[in-house]
Amino acid sequence: MSLHRRQWLAALPALTILPGAAHAQAWPTRPVRFLVGFAAGGTIDIAARLLAEKLSPVWGQPVVVENRAGAGGTIAGLAVARADPDGYTLLVSSAAEVVVAPFTQAGLTYNPQTDLTPISLIARNPFALVVTAGLPAQTLPELIDLSKRQPLTYASSGVGTTTHFVGELFKLRAGVDIEHVPYRGTAQLQTDLVAGRVQIAFDAVSAVLPHVQAGRLRMIGLATAVRSPQAPDVPTLSELGLTGFVGGGWAGFMGPGALPAPLAAKLEADVRAAMQQGVGAELARRGFDPVGSTSAEFRAFIAEEVARWGDVAQRAGIRPA
Repeated sequence: MSLHRRQWLAALPALTILPGAAHAQAWPTRPVRFLVGFAAGGTIDIAARLLAEKLSPVWGQPVVVENRAGAGGTIAGLAVARADPDGYTLLVSSAAEVVVAPFTQAGLTYNPQTDLTPISLIARNPFALVVTAGLPAQTLPELIDLSKRQPLTYASSGVGTTTHFVGELFKLRAGVDIEHVPYRGTAQLQTDLVAGRVQIAFDAVSAVLPHVQAGRLRMIGLATAVRSPQAPDVPTLSELGLTGFVGGGWAGFMGPGALPAPLAAKLEADVRAAMQQGVGAELARRGFDPVGSTSAEFRAFIAEEVARWGDVAQRAGIRPA
């Protein structure tokens, strides 16, 4: 074999990765969009804006957060699934459009498992079980007993949301039959809960804590593995007898399904660095549990979530509609 041919063959591996590597190195050359499937001011929106603020100077380009609320987050999920895989349209995701939607939406036109690329789990958003202050139930056993003696309702931020599924998990585990009242987001949910028009809800600890501190709501227990530093005196539901009861929201960072591996790796590295450089601390201050995972860890986490909430959907009789 000639020297020239040996040199040419030796260069082949490098040549095969040049397009992807060049793509990652050149990116970004124009503004980047972070799509959020929920209204401005919500937990996913907060995480998106903190990341955008940190990453814009790193990338040398504007990072625009675009809220495409509706359909349980799937409007944004579909837009990213159909976007060009060039890194300019990315998703700050929740469980709703990534995990829960296939169990609740018959007309879903994208497959979250194949049409989105997991990049990093940004943070978890722990939930608390709260009741309206006028409800004569101070403890979990009293709440369960009351729900068996009179009709009660639980509120969620919408059909197919995490608050809906955690409420259904509670019904299964506690053996109670309480009526589900879905809202469009958490704002009206909290208004009606405080007013006593609904009695029970699972919601983010950070979202309900001001109402609890003001005496407008009562926190019965935490749907977390360990107690929350935000409410250290409130026991977990596991402590109260619902062993292993964990349920909450989360914020993740994702791209289109065909996102090139070098670009996905760059995004993962940049997001994780941002989490270490202030974003994680600010998320913790706002009540999140910051994570900043690898893409492999995020993919495994999603698989666990799909199995867990799929089981709840089957047992609760939730069908796509």
